[in-house]
Amino acid sequence: MLVHIHPKYIHLKKELAKIPNGDYECLHTFCNNRNIVEQIKVADCNFVLKRYKVPNFANRIIYTFFRRSKARRAYDNALKILRFGVSTPFPVAYIETKQKGLFHTGYFISEYMGYDTLSKYKDIELTEAENDKFKEDFLNFTIELHEKSILPLDYNSGNIFCYKEEKNGRYKFALTDINRATFGDFPRYKPMLSFAQMGLPPKELVTVMTEYSSRRKLDLDVSLFLVLYYRIRHKVRAFLKKKIKRFFSVFK
Repeated sequence: MLVHIHPKYIHLKKELAKIPNGDYECLHTFCNNRNIVEQIKVADCNFVLKRYKVPNFANRIIYTFFRRSKARRAYDNALKILRFGVSTPFPVAYIETKQKGLFHTGYFISEYMGYDTLSKYKDIELTEAENDKFKEDFLNFTIELHEKSILPLDYNSGNIFCYKEEKNGRYKFALTDINRATFGDFPRYKPMLSFAQMGLPPKELVTVMTEYSSRRKLDLDVSLFLVLYYRIRHKVRAFLKKKIKRFFSVFK
């Protein structure tokens, strides 16, 4: 078992190493689907624990010999994002367990932020002026990410924390679920992936893309075309994946 802990929390090494055995206090379960995400308590510290689903045999080999696990990528990416001055839960540790010499399960532990995700925040009724401010601040945040060469590949309302600063009344955002984020130079129109994942209604999408394209000096027609292309591609892939799963379930 590999236990990698940030120096800030090295004093909790013994406690954190017990997590794969289930030796921790669970305060709340956020998600229990493919992956399990929980708010936990370790030595009076509130953390968030993400336990990734055990990968298939081929990926177990890949994560053992050729590629970093999702847990390690989440930890490394969090440190990178923080160095860019972008908010994300502080990475506490990542743990990797093995079975018969191959990677088995990955765990990523981060600090607990306590903010609502964008999906929950959107349910709050805002005045028209406040809603305009909210949209402006979120667009500014998205542009900041792209201009800093950060491209989250899971950029949806469930993976973005949101809160309002009391001092200036501006809305602030923080990224989570960042193991698939990419960094560095990417094609100018690649960020359209971000907008494709937001699920904006058509009218709002055109408004946002008009402002984004203007500020980043992009062709609006190309931007809109690519957003729609990525949306359709995602729906087709999801449809085919569902059909394939249903087909093979017949043989179980």
